[in-house]
Amino acid sequence: MKDEFDDLFGEYEKEFEDGEKQEEGKEGEKEGEEREENKQAKEDEFGDLSELSKMMGVKPKNAAIISGLDKISLCSMCTLCDIPADCFDANHGSFAVLNVKDRDPEEDARILTQTFRGLEVVLIVNRDQNLSAKVYKEGKEKEKVAPPIILFEFPALKNYLVGISNLSELKGEGASVNSHSLTKEEALTLLKQIF
Repeated sequence: MKDEFDDLFGEYEKEFEDGEKQEEGKEGEKEGEEREENKQAKEDEFGDLSELSKMMGVKPKNAAIISGLDKISLCSMCTLCDIPADCFDANHGSFAVLNVKDRDPEEDARILTQTFRGLEVVLIVNRDQNLSAKVYKEGKEKEKVAPPIILFEFPALKNYLVGISNLSELKGEGASVNSHSLTKEEALTLLKQIF
């Protein structure tokens, strides 16, 4: 799954770089350099806006975990880790919409990947209208990725995360499985059958 994301990221990164070069040619090289310096200065000062929002105690509006597994496998893992989530299949893997009301999505991603060694997921969080996407593996954040690149392959999830649709509408678009609908015994049995 990571290879697919890396390939997509590489393609779009090149497109963005080409677009930036054309824009700089139109507006002048000097203005482009100044704009880039200002952008870098802001990034250095504030860092990741999502991280800043988290430090300020801003609760996430919503969050999801993306994996290369099918929804039954992902849901079973969430059940065994006591992570409340609604899991959906997608064209490329599956995703779990997390319950963020009284939970920390970063902690859920950490627990999931620490419990199931070798599992790699992408956690996407909308905190204070700022989307962040991070790869988790073995209980640790491995790297940050660009949310638009990841969500390109998950349009229904993108609409949910940015507020175009709600969870009920998302469920109406495709069958989902809730982690509370499985017992831990059932989840373990399903995983044994699949793996």
